[in-house]
Amino acid sequence: MNSKVTILILAAGSSSRMGKIKQLLPWKDSTLLEHAIKIAKLSKASEVLVVLGSNAKLIKENIKTDNVSFLENTNWELGLGTSISCGVNFLMHNNKDTDAILVLLADQALIDTEYLNEMIDRFTSNKIDLIATRYGDKIGVPALFKQIYFTDLQNLDGDQGAQLLLKKFEDKVVSMNPVGKTFDVDTLVDYNKLLRMYDNKP
Repeated sequence: MNSKVTILILAAGSSSRMGKIKQLLPWKDSTLLEHAIKIAKLSKASEVLVVLGSNAKLIKENIKTDNVSFLENTNWELGLGTSISCGVNFLMHNNKDTDAILVLLADQALIDTEYLNEMIDRFTSNKIDLIATRYGDKIGVPALFKQIYFTDLQNLDGDQGAQLLLKKFEDKVVSMNPVGKTFDVDTLVDYNKLLRMYDNKP
């Protein structure tokens, strides 16, 4: 870890479409959330924060990791935006020396350390203020926001999340395409598809 970028992992949802606690679903040698934490900790980021909400106590009891700060978003039911706001509030109120925040979802199982480092490197070497991930004709997270956007992130609420700011400042966004790595696990069908994709890898 050698940059002043904080990775903010959003893991507060109730997994209502899944019917199970998504964060604790088995993935590779651990769980979806532990995997996200692992790739974040192996990156060039200076700090990793995890925002929990639904089932926070149970999730923390089942996650084996260190050097990670867990935050609890009591407004998690209001949507992703509140989890981003929760993380940014923590950074701003604790005088953290952070140049940028990289927002990552706990269920983006195919995102890897290499991609996170590529985003961080583009930020540090090219002085880019906003970097987002391209999904066809849309952009989303993982997304990196320079400190000048922290107040905007802090004011997020509802379920729009980072998408709202990426649309608002679209002309400033540099997008990246992690070919084959953009896959979100929202339902059991998605999860089973993910397992089949992984099993079929050479």
